[in-house]
Amino acid sequence: MPNDPVFRLARAVVFAAVCTALAVAGHAVASHGPVPSAAVGAGLAGLTVVAAVLAGTERSLGTILAGLLGGQFMLHVLFAAAQHGQHLTHHAGVHGSHGAPAMTLAHVAAAVVSAWWLRRGERAVWRLARRAAAAAVRPLRALLATPAPPPPAPYRRHAATGSAARPPDRGLRHVLTRRGPPAPCPASG
Repeated sequence: MPNDPVFRLARAVVFAAVCTALAVAGHAVASHGPVPSAAVGAGLAGLTVVAAVLAGTERSLGTILAGLLGGQFMLHVLFAAAQHGQHLTHHAGVHGSHGAPAMTLAHVAAAVVSAWWLRRGERAVWRLARRAAAAAVRPLRALLATPAPPPPAPYRRHAATGSAARPPDRGLRHVLTRRGPPAPCPASG
């Protein structure tokens, strides 16, 4: 299931959407201006592609946080360039002495919060995937693990009495069914 393209794409879209939404919110608050929608779309598409490539296995909190910090940095550069391209008057203040620490703090805080949130979701999704796989495999394992019953022992006649010897009890007595004519008895005399 983890290598299924639909599963990988779904995980990538969730990761990219969370990362982009938090970056847009943090960037807009810190820069006091809107982020151009073209930059948001480009950032979402770029993160989705990168996340889809990396979405094949379960990721740790550190890996998710590193990915989010890298994504936040990339989105910050993209959003700042897009805002600068629009010649916003407040852009010079953003990169002045007061705006840069606030912008960095906003992006780092967004990465930390979203990494914690995504790791919880990651753990839940993988736990669900493992349980679903175990539930699907359990009947097959039970079928393959059931030993075949032993073949019945052949009846042998004793040479001295001519009567049939009883086969050894290999199963439970209440499971065995013994039918047929009674064994011949020697005539009492």
